[in-house]
Amino acid sequence: MPKINKYIVAIGGGGFTHKSDRSLDDFLFKIIDKKKLNFGFLATASLDDAEKIKLFYKRFRKSNHLLSHFNLYTSKDGFKDWMQTKDIVYVGGGNTYRMIQFWKQNKLLKIFENAYERGVVLCGVSAGAICWFESILSNSKNRNLEETKGLGFIKNSCTPHTSSEPERLDIFKKKIKVGSLQPGFAIDDGVGLLFVNGKFEKVFSSRTNHSGYFISKSGIKNLEE
Repeated sequence: MPKINKYIVAIGGGGFTHKSDRSLDDFLFKIIDKKKLNFGFLATASLDDAEKIKLFYKRFRKSNHLLSHFNLYTSKDGFKDWMQTKDIVYVGGGNTYRMIQFWKQNKLLKIFENAYERGVVLCGVSAGAICWFESILSNSKNRNLEETKGLGFIKNSCTPHTSSEPERLDIFKKKIKVGSLQPGFAIDDGVGLLFVNGKFEKVFSSRTNHSGYFISKSGIKNLEE
């Protein structure tokens, strides 16, 4: 039986919910060799924001793909079945800490884990990018940039928006240097990092001079170089 690859795409910022970075959205569809993808959207991090859901359908309605979304704040019933039909699940941005707590409290983590093991592409922007990592630098808990626990599908740390919020990168580097965060990935807006089987595989940038970076105690590495 062929090995099933496990995929995560972490997008630092932008994308269709910001009406930008069309090539970054298109990058997602090249990961799986399938012409008609079952593509789902979750807006949990923004409390199922109707405007973001509307932008999802507006951006992809002319594609060949099957589109759907799931409002978890309305009801959890049927979510497991919905996830089982998906090729790609895109998690929108918003409050990372609140989203992860909501998923935990409603015992949804196993559903995401099973999807990941089946080879569903789990992806997202901002909160939807960093939630998959072991630890994250986020201001979603009390507005201060501090470390918090992610889902742990990728055994590194992560922070988004490093091009638009440069202080994030400084704090991220300092926390890694002193050991309060493990080595990890910083992602600019308009940039997606592809991970296969938990390992970094490729960086895709839709904006000039924007990239992803790997930070360890020994320094910073531009992933495009």
